[in-house]
Amino acid sequence: MTLLWFVIWLIANNVGGHEPLHAAPVNAWAATLILAIALDLGGGHARRSG
Repeated sequence: MTLLWFVIWLIANNVGGHEPLHAAPVNAWAATLILAIALDLGGGHARRSG
C-alpha cells in the first residue's frame, strides 16, 4: 500500500504541480501517507492475530 502511494505521489508530483510533504500542519499528501502506513501496519497485525 505504501509503495503504491509512493508511485501515485511521484507521478502526481512530476506531472502536476510540485506538492511537498508537510507534517505541521499535515497536508493531504502527508495525511494519505500516514493512512497508507497505518493500513500496512494494521494489515500485518490482523493477519498475525488470527
